[in-house]
Amino acid sequence: MERKRVFNLFYTPLFLFIYGLWKCWRASDTSDDIEIVQFGLAMLALLLSLVAMFILGSAVIACKASARTSQRSQDVLIQKFTLCRRLLPFMMVGEILFCGLASVALVLSEIIWTMGHVEMNGGGMKLLFAMVLAVFAILWMIIKSFFSVRKCFALFEPEDLRVSGVNLPEMQAPELWQWVRRLISQGRLTLPDNIVVGFFDGFYVTANPVQIEKGERLTGNTLYLPLTYLSLLNEAEIAAVVGHELGHFTGEDTQYSLRFAPLYAGMQNSLQQMAKNMQDAWIDRLVLYSALDMAMWFLQTFHETVNHWSRIRELAADEAGARVSSSATFACALLRITALSEPVERYLEAVLRGRANSDNWANGLVLALQKQGGLDVLTSIDNEISHPMDSHPTTRARITALNLSLNEELLSRASRVITPEENLFFPALLGPVATALSCEISQEIEPLRAEIREELEAEASLATEAKAIWSSSSVAWAIMIVGIVLIFGGGYLVLFQHLSAICWLFTLIGLPLGILGNVTLNRARQPLFMLTPQSITSPYLTQPLPLEYIERYEVVVISGVAMLHLYVRHGDKLNITTKRFMQVFRYEPQESRVVVVVNSPWYEKEGQKVKLDAVTMSQIVGQYISSAYARAELSK
Repeated sequence: MERKRVFNLFYTPLFLFIYGLWKCWRASDTSDDIEIVQFGLAMLALLLSLVAMFILGSAVIACKASARTSQRSQDVLIQKFTLCRRLLPFMMVGEILFCGLASVALVLSEIIWTMGHVEMNGGGMKLLFAMVLAVFAILWMIIKSFFSVRKCFALFEPEDLRVSGVNLPEMQAPELWQWVRRLISQGRLTLPDNIVVGFFDGFYVTANPVQIEKGERLTGNTLYLPLTYLSLLNEAEIAAVVGHELGHFTGEDTQYSLRFAPLYAGMQNSLQQMAKNMQDAWIDRLVLYSALDMAMWFLQTFHETVNHWSRIRELAADEAGARVSSSATFACALLRITALSEPVERYLEAVLRGRANSDNWANGLVLALQKQGGLDVLTSIDNEISHPMDSHPTTRARITALNLSLNEELLSRASRVITPEENLFFPALLGPVATALSCEISQEIEPLRAEIREELEAEASLATEAKAIWSSSSVAWAIMIVGIVLIFGGGYLVLFQHLSAICWLFTLIGLPLGILGNVTLNRARQPLFMLTPQSITSPYLTQPLPLEYIERYEVVVISGVAMLHLYVRHGDKLNITTKRFMQVFRYEPQESRVVVVVNSPWYEKEGQKVKLDAVTMSQIVGQYISSAYARAELSK
């Protein structure tokens, strides 16, 4: 797989090299002046494509060696990544320049050949004009690419991390700071410069600047504490998790967070933006793809090393959390946070979408989750705890690294029912500040709610008219014609050639083809399905399929035929056949999926047929589903 990825980088310059070889061979048989110029341009293209391949080879060797060396330490990772990042833009520019100029040389060679071998009438002049335009287009793409690469690799200044929360200085929350100091003393950790308490994120720390929404800008090491999980864990579990987070401020983690993580994330975003701005045209493929593929491969190669160090940092921080409390307590906290992440997200979504109201949001969360009973910690044990700036190993892997087993005592302790009485530690620690925090969070929620409502209203205003999707009849006609030809051909052989055996063979093949073509043609005379603001209707459905039943969808192309897969809730309520043969709509209960077979889809726009490719059809279906969900959400 790795060799194939590396070989894919060389497709464009290798193609240019082979094409140049062919041009050299074609122009080497004569001593004509025009052919000599052609030969010279082809040789130039050969040399330029060879240089492009040399640049790619150098980049691959340098990147692989740097990534391998970066396994030694995080300092080496930062040094090697910074070095490669400085070299990469020059290599990308060189790749773009040499591939682009090789393409220009080959097109100029073709222009000269055309002038000598094609009559300069209307068609010949158009061909020549198109080639000249191609040369200018390639040159323009080269110039444009230089600016794209320069912008992509401009010195990345990390943006401030925007946080919705409240900064609690020591004067305002002295008991909280004293408690954190005790943890630091127990675990030999580093004291944060700032403590921010919020509602919408999980536990984390950062050494980058933090901009509080509608508040001050904080610098230095910041610890973020979420009121959600602080209300759902007991004191020992909170201490273990905070100890884990403060463990990231020791050793090389702070420098990694400040120097490498923003650089790496910024480069990823820049390259992804550059890829999005590219068009799927032949000029882009010749000029840009090879250089961009090289940069993407560079990131993927380092990504493995980055994940390696990310895992090591997380496991080291886990040990710090275990030192503050105990390994079993920290494991229990991990299990509970992982199991609670989904219900907490649901509650937060209900708060933001106005479906939940409370004078005290933390208490409202506790009461809502208390009704669910014990936690199912095993279902989510192979999940990763979300983090705004880093990745985590799975909860199972982290518990194993602590040399613990998932025994009955640990699982019972982690899955206990949430009770308000057990989780009074942190509100008591905050004292009067807790009420002020709840008020501030309430004030922040209202603008967020208004924002979400505006987005829903904008989404709901789209896809309000019915749209019919048709299936092409061309294949049906082709099948039917072949069937008719075979049947009549068989009759001709009987009447005039007296070949009854071949006649029966033709009839056996032609008759089912004719029937199949007739069935397919009749289907193509009416819309395959109709997208309405509320549902999907079709002559092949006994009842409409509500759009809000659809949880996700995808368009899969198999042997040129598009298959629309709709993953649905309440599939048992839909009266759709599970048969497969010749069924346009069918339901697959095992996958909870409705499959729609679409042959060359099209729809009517302003009285004209508009053909649909897989991507466009996916976008249209997705828009109707999104709009239906937005209308349903607003109605609640």
